[in-house]
Amino acid sequence: MKPFTRQLIAGAGLWLGLAMIGECARADDWYREHGLASHYGKGFHGRKAADGDRFSQDEMTAAHRKLPLGTKVMVENRATGEQVEVKITDRGPYADPKRRIIDLSKAAADSIGLVEQGVGPVRVVITEEAAKQKKSPEESLVYEVQVGAFEQEDHAQAVLEQVQDWFPETYIAPRQGPEGKYYRVRIGPFTDKAAAQRIASGLTRGGHRVFLDEVPETALPPEAPPPSSGSK
Repeated sequence: MKPFTRQLIAGAGLWLGLAMIGECARADDWYREHGLASHYGKGFHGRKAADGDRFSQDEMTAAHRKLPLGTKVMVENRATGEQVEVKITDRGPYADPKRRIIDLSKAAADSIGLVEQGVGPVRVVITEEAAKQKKSPEESLVYEVQVGAFEQEDHAQAVLEQVQDWFPETYIAPRQGPEGKYYRVRIGPFTDKAAAQRIASGLTRGGHRVFLDEVPETALPPEAPPPSSGSK
């Protein structure tokens, strides 16, 4: 499915804010950050990112200099209105730091039409804070694969139908954002991170644009099935 203007691809929300406080950010204030976005070169594919996982140019991830690793943000191409949801997994960009605010994976940049031009003006807004910021000391994390987030429920339903035969744990979770209701498509939750990573890798090879997410159990939406190991 090709991205369309104001469709949300592989994401987790709409405009839930960006408030910089020292080295941290909060998601409960609906602020925006404006600047330029660039994207990773081929040479970074397979290298270890700041979060400890291997960077893939085919997944919906990005680098930011200050946001906590694991934060989800919406990036909008100011010229076209196209949007993409990404997970912050790395640090950067370090080139032109006064103007560049985020470094996108190739897949994310391609979703909003920034690959060919290389750099473009964007708006960045936090959609969800990092799981470890929300988690209590006694609480465990579970893992989900984000396959898409869409303004139109029928677009979310179409993606769900594409993958549900292979992954029965797929579900749609409606959410409310500052610009209205939107719909996540997720697979999980799983207690085994490796199982979730295998699913994410398989979907990426199949052409889907995904990211792996960590979620505190108490933050799971009511639509989510009970956590499982994910092993067949």
